[in-house]
Amino acid sequence: MKFTWRLGSLQIKRSLLPIHWIYGIFMLIAGLECVVLTPPFQVADELNHFMRAVQIAEGGVIGTRLSATQSGGVLPSPLFPMAQSFDYLKFNSAKKVDLGGLAQAYMTPWSGKTEFVEYPNTAFYPPSSYGGVVLGIWLGDALGVRPLTSLYIARGINGLLCTAIAMFAIALAGQMSPFFCVILSLPMSVSLMASASQDGILLSFSALACALIGQCFKRPDNKTSHGFVLLAGVILGCIAAAKVPYAPIVLLPLVLLIRRGASIVWPLLSSFLGTGIFLIWFVIGIHPTMTTIAVRGVSVHNQMLFVLDNPLKMANMFVHFGIENCKPLLHEAIGVLGWLDTSLPPLFYHVAEVCLILSFLGMFCAQKPQIQTRQIVFISGVLALLCGSVFGIILALYLSWTAVGADHIEGVQGRYFLPLILLLPVGIQILYMNNKDSVKSEKTLKIQSNIDFSLQAMVFIFMIFCVFTLYGSLSVRYWP
Repeated sequence: MKFTWRLGSLQIKRSLLPIHWIYGIFMLIAGLECVVLTPPFQVADELNHFMRAVQIAEGGVIGTRLSATQSGGVLPSPLFPMAQSFDYLKFNSAKKVDLGGLAQAYMTPWSGKTEFVEYPNTAFYPPSSYGGVVLGIWLGDALGVRPLTSLYIARGINGLLCTAIAMFAIALAGQMSPFFCVILSLPMSVSLMASASQDGILLSFSALACALIGQCFKRPDNKTSHGFVLLAGVILGCIAAAKVPYAPIVLLPLVLLIRRGASIVWPLLSSFLGTGIFLIWFVIGIHPTMTTIAVRGVSVHNQMLFVLDNPLKMANMFVHFGIENCKPLLHEAIGVLGWLDTSLPPLFYHVAEVCLILSFLGMFCAQKPQIQTRQIVFISGVLALLCGSVFGIILALYLSWTAVGADHIEGVQGRYFLPLILLLPVGIQILYMNNKDSVKSEKTLKIQSNIDFSLQAMVFIFMIFCVFTLYGSLSVRYWP
């Protein structure tokens, strides 16, 4: 049984149990597991993200910089000491939750007293990254609950918001939907969405931006596609504002210039909007708040001089870094939870890798592409923008987290690359843009239907596997 629902002039085909609803049900279960089973502030940088969200919730949209190495905000006094009481769990896989300490932390109330607290690595993040967390904090304040309860409410609201955005992206994604579902169902993705981190919303935003651009390839040049391409630009601008190395992706809407007969104004305006959002926040939010991170042996200025003086050495080191760390970074992106101290069963990584490969290849099975020179040029442009962001992440961490002149790179984590992987299908959409009016034989349609069914069945089984894996890994790691 199939039917459709409309969004303006847009029709989304649905079966009796559409894949985006399956994903929503999955997230209600898996997200709740992460909210409940992950102890307070045991998602990477969750404390600093939560403090930034509290600052925004209290009206502090722009962070505060006290000195070259100090930035953060004025927060209620008991918040930071209470959160620090869980530090014994970080990087120590042998430690379990102290139930007595947890109960005591729950009893810690908000206080009228305030103090300046440092969180230099999140003080410059934009409010757009914390919509769900701030809503949770406001709800907690309205209910009169204590700080730790507010954290759990914020986790839940953020998870629901991320899930809603992701479901909309999957509903629009068409042939990309199994790939989106696999990426967004990874334990790392679920953990980030069901936390106070900004990284969860960035994952949902990336999937939605990619799906919106894909819809613009499929649809005629009309009001709906104009709205979609502008919305994609705004979303990409918010992502870039949250992570400066992602700045090149604001140019992704320009791939729509390849469409013959469509207006060039809207892709240009979309990229202009994204660039404007990024630059405005950089000027008013990032530059005034950015600090020099006080890590021993680290100097951004001296490191930059070293990079400029040794370009060949840098190129060689970056290549070797990619080769040597590809597998560990992939495993981190799939799911090394907590403070990168909670690994999943080895079998899960193998299963996830297979599902990632099959769902990615499934995007090429829609129909036979008709490749032209212009398509190759635009696909190369997409890859160049994404590779530029990857290079930006690695370079930023070499400059700001690695000792001057070191032959290695510190601080690179697999989760940083997940939003970029979700944008990769933008290039694949270009391959099939000339095939939208082609007539398919009954045999071709049957083959495609079988492939679609097989991929969705694989995604469904993978989600079940993720639910049990998350429960087992988090309960064994943290709870006595």
